[in-house]
Amino acid sequence: MADDYFSALMNFADEIEEAYTFGKDVKAEGEIDKIVFVGMGGSAISGDIARSYLDIRVPVFVCKSYDLPEFVDHRTLLIAISYSGNTEETLSAVFNSTFRKNTKSVVITSGGRLAELCMKKGLTLISVPSGKQPRAAIAYLFFPVLNVLFNSGLIPNQDEFVKATVDSLRHSEIRKQAEELAEKLFRKVPLVYASEGLSAVAYRWKTQFNENSKVHAFSHVFPELNHNELVGYGNLNADYYVVMLQDEEDQMKIKDRMKLTKELIAKAGVQSTIVSITGNNRLTRIFSGIHLGDLTSCFLAKKLNTDPAKAEIIDELKSRLKKF
Repeated sequence: MADDYFSALMNFADEIEEAYTFGKDVKAEGEIDKIVFVGMGGSAISGDIARSYLDIRVPVFVCKSYDLPEFVDHRTLLIAISYSGNTEETLSAVFNSTFRKNTKSVVITSGGRLAELCMKKGLTLISVPSGKQPRAAIAYLFFPVLNVLFNSGLIPNQDEFVKATVDSLRHSEIRKQAEELAEKLFRKVPLVYASEGLSAVAYRWKTQFNENSKVHAFSHVFPELNHNELVGYGNLNADYYVVMLQDEEDQMKIKDRMKLTKELIAKAGVQSTIVSITGNNRLTRIFSGIHLGDLTSCFLAKKLNTDPAKAEIIDELKSRLKKF
């Protein structure tokens, strides 16, 4: 199972290329004054990425709960994402609230109860390939969104940026970098920092360490962390290692803050690495950063003799929740 999971990660560029063919004919009609993504875990990250990446003319929100926000109405484009199609929070938000609020809804899933109800209720459905862990299906859960938003007149065409991203990932040296980072993070508590532009990437690293490596990890963003978390290095209660994800297009003030933060936490005895995330466009940098984090978490899992594909404690939680 671990080898299959790792092999899937190594085919990331091919998956992005294929995923971008989904949703080509999907369009939301009528006035749209806000977008709400609904999802949990590895499915919800698509909304987080969209919110930080896309320059959309309307506000973007991500709902990770059983209920939709009260402001959702008929001018809302609701994009519900559940890879399994059986995520109870997403099912509740979509089918307990959508029809009452009369939203414009698009659902992305590989099947399950969500697909069944979409077909029954006549909601727009984008079906993606099944058989993956949700967190490993990020390409299929994000790239169709670009097509929906472009078709609906909300963003420019993304063909150029997607092609550049695929080409970059096919010719990257990310694997070696990931192995080196995993070595540094062995038996450490990872703290992942980034600017607001890469906040979704930093959070993805945190959750991938949780699910793939089966370790606690945490993320925060500059400059906010310099106003609170930095002080926490005064009384260390764990063996931390800090990874700072620096977008090459970050403001110079943010780069200065990273450099100074590295110096200050070194005085407290905490090691850190500043990782430069490069690429000729923001989409490439975001998904290069995501790929590096995914691989790093898998190499760390290997060092910990852990199967990155399994998430048994989550399976147990879901099983026991059914009894309530």
